[in-house]
Amino acid sequence: MSYLVLARKWRPQRFEDIVGQSHVTTTLSNAIRTGRVAHAYLFTGSRGVGKTTTARILAKALNCEQGPTVTPCNKCSSCLEITASNSMDVLEIDGASNRGIDEIRDLRENVKYTPTQGRRKVYIIDEVHMLTKEAFNALLKTLEEPPAHVVFIFATTESHKVPMTILSRCQRFDFRRIDTAAIVAHLRTMLEGESVTADDECLYILARKSEGSLRDAISLLDQLIAFGGGALTAADARQVLGLVDESAYFRAMDLVRARDQAAALDLVAEASAGGLDLQEFTAGWLGHLRILLLVAGGAADAGLSGMPGELRDRYLSQAKAWDGRDLARIIRLLIDAEAAMKRSSQPRLVLEIACVRLCALDATVSIEQVLAAMDGGTGGAGPGSERGAGKDAPAKGPASASQSQPQAVPAPAPGQVREGGAGYAAAKPGDDFEALWRMLLSAVNQRNMRLFSSLSQSRPVGIVDGRLVLEIPNTFVGDLIEHRDHQALLDEETARLWGRRIKVSCRMETAPADAAQTAAARLTRRDEAERVKNEALQDPAIRGLLDTVDGEII
Repeated sequence: MSYLVLARKWRPQRFEDIVGQSHVTTTLSNAIRTGRVAHAYLFTGSRGVGKTTTARILAKALNCEQGPTVTPCNKCSSCLEITASNSMDVLEIDGASNRGIDEIRDLRENVKYTPTQGRRKVYIIDEVHMLTKEAFNALLKTLEEPPAHVVFIFATTESHKVPMTILSRCQRFDFRRIDTAAIVAHLRTMLEGESVTADDECLYILARKSEGSLRDAISLLDQLIAFGGGALTAADARQVLGLVDESAYFRAMDLVRARDQAAALDLVAEASAGGLDLQEFTAGWLGHLRILLLVAGGAADAGLSGMPGELRDRYLSQAKAWDGRDLARIIRLLIDAEAAMKRSSQPRLVLEIACVRLCALDATVSIEQVLAAMDGGTGGAGPGSERGAGKDAPAKGPASASQSQPQAVPAPAPGQVREGGAGYAAAKPGDDFEALWRMLLSAVNQRNMRLFSSLSQSRPVGIVDGRLVLEIPNTFVGDLIEHRDHQALLDEETARLWGRRIKVSCRMETAPADAAQTAAARLTRRDEAERVKNEALQDPAIRGLLDTVDGEII
């Protein structure tokens, strides 16, 4: 007799044998127990998570001689025929090969006939999303009102390609990717039945490589047994699957932290000389970083699920040395490198450049640390930081736009705040009216581009009799600014930014001005941004801050 692969030999035959899909098996079991079996089901999920297997078990549960029952006997002729895939009452159809309207027309004719042996005639259509639009349309009426003896079960990995007219006629079950720990436990149970031993790290490698697909994990295990015989090790798994030893990634992170560019480049050279696929090496490095990020972020259980004890301890130890923000920056850089490697004819060079950049990264510095360093004149990344420290920061930090208060002319002229009864609470002597106006423009720009455009065309005169007076070029701009909804928005923003709700009124420009004068009077975002940027760059405190955090003004 020919060899039967493990995936077929250990295929579940009862609902309770299915791994990681209790939400599906419980619902189906209760439906059978209470006689509430639907006429159409849609099983969707990634590959190898039990969709077709569950469909077969459901067919057996409905047609077993002891049933309908939630525990098929797997001994009667009906159960045995379904298990062997030669039952006349359970038809498995490949949607990719039988995707046309002619095949569906044949199906519509065949559903009229009663089962030959069992109670129900079950149609299992795998990869149903491959059917053509015409085939789906031909199936609609039969699917909605099939004969009482027919049950349809559709399986697909891409449910978004199934028309809503089909989805609305089915009970949908979403199969989940299987947890790594559950895969490891199932593989260990299988090995006991096969009289094969394997160390914990070996099974963890297989489970992690399968990415939640139990069938993939079992197939990899079958391949590994053919290679290693009755005793399997983690080294065997890495050799067969072409994977990098996890210790290489621990070493890589230590080198990045030590900023040892030469050793990091040597590590890439070793990987290349060993015949490893550098894209696979980068993908494995990203997987390592993901676990560190989860542990550093407080989700250790999710990141270390199914991991053997010694490897788990190494991850916990290394994660303590890293800030989650630094890990996120490293991940982003490696993701960019991985994408570039796929397009480049020199993937090794791309990875080497990435390593150089990683080793040159400074540690992430919080704004609180920066401000504290600037106030104290100590600079650097703050206490406890190993990288980014040692630079002297200026003694005085820069002020934000809202804190900038250059001296204003006391007289109530255009561009200045009026004092006395016409003033407002937030406007104290010395306030910079133009800075407040720019803040208002920026806030409006985030909420209403049309109003921002109109405000940009107007010229602020100042606060006159408790109102913000604007000179406008035409009545259209004025009507838009004084619109009720826009006035409400301006009330909110002036209250938030200036400390008091201020009504806005418009008036036509009092004196004619040529185009050059008008353009110079109006505030434009680009000119104003350049002016502010140039002023900021003249401030030694801001230059010191930029040096401290390796930043730039944008």
